[in-house]
Amino acid sequence: MPEIKKYLSIVALGENRDKLARDLVGAIARRGCEVNECRITPLGDHFSAAMLLAGNWSAMGKMESALPGLAEHLGLAIQFQHARPAEPQTDFRPYAAEVVAPQQPRLLGELLDFFTEQETNVVEVSSQAYDSGLTGAAMCTLHMALQVPVNHHPQTLRDAFMDVCDDLHADGLLDPIKT
Repeated sequence: MPEIKKYLSIVALGENRDKLARDLVGAIARRGCEVNECRITPLGDHFSAAMLLAGNWSAMGKMESALPGLAEHLGLAIQFQHARPAEPQTDFRPYAAEVVAPQQPRLLGELLDFFTEQETNVVEVSSQAYDSGLTGAAMCTLHMALQVPVNHHPQTLRDAFMDVCDDLHADGLLDPIKT
């Protein structure tokens, strides 16, 4: 009989330092868990990690017991919850949206509102503000991974997306993810 896997999602945040990602992943492996999904990124001068861990019930027990001490040892705030892997979304197609625009407080909210109104699932967002090297203008780049319902006409969605981008004085692309 195959061993039943258990899952634990963890989110870690703390001051960034050298080798922190390696130390966290190493501590997870030493307790018999594997990293199923992972996103590690700096946020300003901080380290952030979101992970879905998998392992048998014994490994999960060791991991849960070790997390408070591990958080203290690594200088991280760690939150965790029992989880399950995501269910396949066969009624959706994967799409990517990319937007470059002048930095503005309403940009992300407007785009999230648009995709929600289109019954499209936003599954991942990455955003970065920067000053243009050519002009010094405050700019923003957004990348979104989307799940678009299979019954949505791609060109209609693309046209509506371009209209929203025009209203936001943004340049945008909406293309299928080819995986």
